[in-house]
Amino acid sequence: MRESSPIFSTITAARADGLAEEAIERRVWERHGTTCALLALDSSGMTRFSRTYGIVQFLTRYMEMRDLTEIILHRHGCLAWRCFADNLFSEFRDVDAALGAALEIHRTLRESGLMIAGREPYRVCIGIGYGRVLDDGAGGKMGDEMNVVAKLGEDVAEAGQTLLSESAYAQLSASAAVPLEKMAVSLSKIDVTCYRVC
Repeated sequence: MRESSPIFSTITAARADGLAEEAIERRVWERHGTTCALLALDSSGMTRFSRTYGIVQFLTRYMEMRDLTEIILHRHGCLAWRCFADNLFSEFRDVDAALGAALEIHRTLRESGLMIAGREPYRVCIGIGYGRVLDDGAGGKMGDEMNVVAKLGEDVAEAGQTLLSESAYAQLSASAAVPLEKMAVSLSKIDVTCYRVC
């Protein structure tokens, strides 16, 4: 079976070369490691809306949100982005750029009048992180910080909220000047600290 990811191909080749686990780890990070700011966006209300109105109606609204968001991502220097289900994942050089994009996305959705249903506005939940991750070559990222960011965006943040991981908070410049509230949360039974944009 052919491997679908360059990361898996590197691991397969390294194992075939008889490398020890530490050497495989080193080779994979050398070839596929990158450090960046990550933004994970999750649509609020997708399950409830698609059960009531059907998945096609939801996807139509999701595409409208995606079109609005794409312009904002590029304006803030997004390096790469991809969509999966009702989520959107993107990569930036620094946390300030990712946070700027997140704040503009929330504001633009509020002002757009885009509704998910009736009088209910289309809102998103966003997680932002920063750290070393593996790049699969197709815009996908793997690693601890990616896991944290995805959980913050999909499971912890509420509609209209942006949460920063502890490492993202540490990288935020003083010029960002946004009010933040420190929070303790549990991600898959692991206690972590994050910061909610107020």
